[in-house]
Amino acid sequence: MATRTRISSDPLLAAVRASRDEDARVQVVTLNAVLDWAAAHPASASDVVELLDVSEEPALHLAGPGAPMVGEYSALDLAHSLGMSTDGGLAYLGKALELRHRLPRLYARVVRLEVAVWRAFRVAEQTTSLPMGGALFVDAKIAPFLHTCSFAQVDRTVEAARAQFDPAEAERLRIQAAEHRHATVWLDAARTTGTVEVTATLDAADALDLEQALRDGAQTLADLGSTETLDVRRSQALGEMARGQQSLDLGRGVTISAHLDATDVALLDNTQTPVLVQQVKDWCQSAGTKVTVKPVIDLQANPSTDAYRPSDAIREHVVLRDRTCVFPDCRRRKVDLDHIVPFDAGGPTSADNLAMLCRRHHRAKTHSAWRYETSEPGVHHWTSPTGATTTVDRRRRP
Repeated sequence: MATRTRISSDPLLAAVRASRDEDARVQVVTLNAVLDWAAAHPASASDVVELLDVSEEPALHLAGPGAPMVGEYSALDLAHSLGMSTDGGLAYLGKALELRHRLPRLYARVVRLEVAVWRAFRVAEQTTSLPMGGALFVDAKIAPFLHTCSFAQVDRTVEAARAQFDPAEAERLRIQAAEHRHATVWLDAARTTGTVEVTATLDAADALDLEQALRDGAQTLADLGSTETLDVRRSQALGEMARGQQSLDLGRGVTISAHLDATDVALLDNTQTPVLVQQVKDWCQSAGTKVTVKPVIDLQANPSTDAYRPSDAIREHVVLRDRTCVFPDCRRRKVDLDHIVPFDAGGPTSADNLAMLCRRHHRAKTHSAWRYETSEPGVHHWTSPTGATTTVDRRRRP
């Protein structure tokens, strides 16, 4: 049963509510427009058969069993039209297909504006890995109450469905639970102040050992006269533990590529974030730090080679210029260097004729109707299979 509400008499709050309601309607219109597009672009039988042949357009399994598949390269155009990265657009399409074809009760509530699209998508993310029976089980249990229930309840319902409809997978996930452990240093989100977030998921025993080590390290620093707060000393203790794993003659072995953009601010290529010049000085002056000065790379130059494969110097030049994949809205760093004008068509192996493309977008450029050209180094003009154009500008700003 829907929750009863009384509309506020405050006209400003009424305007806020009207805007919210209009936004909800627009989201449903977008959802249905994407589903209409998917219905008009199903993967053909040959797409499914030729999944392993990159010269054919591969079919994408974006939702769970029973949902329709779409062609990968045409889906890139959809993502572009949504104003999303490729990964973001494909994720949106997958959740839309999951909702429409495997969660029909929940989809009906979304269309009636009884449940927000984002809430329904949160369920769709969870059910994609379930067999059809499991998805329908979750739909029946959750759809009537999603506007009030917690996501913890959703998670429990999904796991119950997995245990009932796919017990072998439930057991496999239980056995492999340890694979979810991780330790992540968020270098891409480094701050101007020179700090970086670190997150980790550990075994309980490892976590207890780490906690004790941080306590002991923080106390040792205090005993040595540190007046920093406990939290700061714990962070310093973690850094000391990391340096303790390095060979004594190496000290701090991190390579930092910094570009001076202003009097007091530099750009770190390692993290693509600004940092105060004083912070770089402090890093270089820390005890045990080994400083190596490398020649400055002139990004206005055009190094080249007669070989097909670029030299290390050319690769470093292109990576410093482009930084990530140059496909619209893509930020992947694991990339190929693509000859913009193909090598076998006379294109040189030079910095000006090379660009960074991740493997997915490299395949799209090579095997589909996606095309791009370069007007000057770092400026790439893309054309989609349906004629949409986008310019990606990777030139460094003064």
